[in-house]
Amino acid sequence: MIPVKKLVPLQNLDLKIDAANAAIEEKKQKILKMQKEIDAAAELAEKKKALLKKIQLRRRTAETSLNEVNDSIKASDIKMKSAGLSPASYAALEKEIKLLRSKYSELETAVLEDMEKIEKLEHDIPKEEKVVAGRKIHLEEVKARVTDEILGLKKEIELFKTERSQASLNIESDSLELYEDLRQQLKGRVIFPIETPACPGCGMALPGGFVSAASAHDGAEKCTNCGRLLYWTGDRN
Repeated sequence: MIPVKKLVPLQNLDLKIDAANAAIEEKKQKILKMQKEIDAAAELAEKKKALLKKIQLRRRTAETSLNEVNDSIKASDIKMKSAGLSPASYAALEKEIKLLRSKYSELETAVLEDMEKIEKLEHDIPKEEKVVAGRKIHLEEVKARVTDEILGLKKEIELFKTERSQASLNIESDSLELYEDLRQQLKGRVIFPIETPACPGCGMALPGGFVSAASAHDGAEKCTNCGRLLYWTGDRN
């Protein structure tokens, strides 16, 4: 039999401390998540800016090539109109112009496609940068609020710890040491009231002898499976 009447209030304080620490961690993770999302959005905007520069350069190169091909077409066209041009030369020039016009068409299509991409990027990038800037401002506001909330939780934890220290003074050393060891091993709640032959901590069924022993006194018995402390609150025969 393990005395638990004084351990239960101690556990209640520990659970409050656990809950406060969990709330602090949740708030910290919320800030980290927001920061990561903003960083990802900012990185995407930077990638789009780099892509915009790349496409602009590609378009300028294509436009230069387009002008060169157009000049070549004009020059070949002039040659075709020259007097005394042999049929073979005329046919060669005609073939060359056909190839140049095909190349011109491909370059023209590429330039038009790049112009559409540039127009979209030039529209999207400032918009996305504005959103990122707004989210950064919002993040700073959330950080300020969360910092105050965390400070309040830390003050609560200190009060709980003070109460805990005072409560632990009235607990027998053997019982306190057992409880502390269980908390270290299992984390969270380690003392449970039971009304049925099952451990709420691990979910395992309890043997009849365990129930008989637990219901015979006001203390606790260790779960035969997980070692948690279980005290009977059901009907007593």
